[in-house]
Amino acid sequence: MRGLKTTEGKKTPFALLAPILIIAIAVLGIIFFTHASYNPAAQGQTSPTTESWTLAKGLPSQVTGLAFSAADPTRGYAAAFVNKQTQNIYTTTDYGATWRQAGTVQGPVGDILSTDPLDSQDVVILTVYAPAPGAYTFQRSFDGGQTWSSQTTDLTTTGEISQTGWSDSTFLVGFQLDGQLQGSSAVVAFPKGQPSVHLDVNGKINGTAIPHLRLLTGRHGKIAVWGDAGTTSQNPVGVATTDFGGHWTSLPSTIQGTQFIPAAASADGSVVVATSTDNTKIAVSSDGGDTWGTQPPSASAPSRITDVFITATSKAVIIACSDGAYTLRNGAWGKVTSKQIAFVSDNGLQHAARLWAYDSKGLVIWLDD
Repeated sequence: MRGLKTTEGKKTPFALLAPILIIAIAVLGIIFFTHASYNPAAQGQTSPTTESWTLAKGLPSQVTGLAFSAADPTRGYAAAFVNKQTQNIYTTTDYGATWRQAGTVQGPVGDILSTDPLDSQDVVILTVYAPAPGAYTFQRSFDGGQTWSSQTTDLTTTGEISQTGWSDSTFLVGFQLDGQLQGSSAVVAFPKGQPSVHLDVNGKINGTAIPHLRLLTGRHGKIAVWGDAGTTSQNPVGVATTDFGGHWTSLPSTIQGTQFIPAAASADGSVVVATSTDNTKIAVSSDGGDTWGTQPPSASAPSRITDVFITATSKAVIIACSDGAYTLRNGAWGKVTSKQIAFVSDNGLQHAARLWAYDSKGLVIWLDD
């Protein structure tokens, strides 16, 4: 999973959404399961008219992360909590319909799971917290989750992960730093088979502190870092490097006269979606952010965007709002579900997506758009 996001731009552990979902279900009383399917229309829900959620076969409860490969969209991974130092890793080869255990990884709780967009066997698992200054360690597998090795970087303060992303096979991690560097962000690159490289200098990126990271992405050797001041005015900042922070170029934050901040990118960095600073409009780029097309809201579009997802290969765009999720096709919005989704993946159909959430028992379910 290219990792998971909140309205503040942070990656959200998949499991953290379960309690919220369960409370919402209890209040609304609209969910039930029959033959592993979910149909809110049976309870009189009219928007959308039909939802048929399916239980993912072979996954336990307490799944903390999902990730699907851009190199092979049929293949995905799931991390399931066993205890504070052990996670079981599951894999699928049919877009997530059925799963089997691939291996076990030792380390802190796997809040974030993500896959190399160029290699379906390259998987990383991380905990969001850096509880002490010094070495931060996460686990990486190059054989589809069967065996794991450590990758590390040094941090001068405590902190937590606010963003992750990829530029080709280089894994990118952004840390919101605490202590004397509070308000700054470290951005670290982990090239495949090489030591980590800090793109920041003491929490500053290109000489500027970026308190609120919004997106880490890139392709063709380029790494792009987007963020804002974390204030009401936001003040978008975007910079790019092709030499791991040795030199930087500024990226424009104005699209057709309006301030936008890139909020999501496809795994390969080709499709980027930006939201306006008031979170009401989006712009879409299909060439890695070089050119943009705006998508003004329509009467059926969400009034305030809280999250954005893009599938790895079909490039379907899903917008999450407080009242559910919407899909954007050919400039027109349509509501997919009233549920709060946690992840999206491909389902083998052109311009389509598979949405992922939890049921009332904490089990993973999916819905095809």
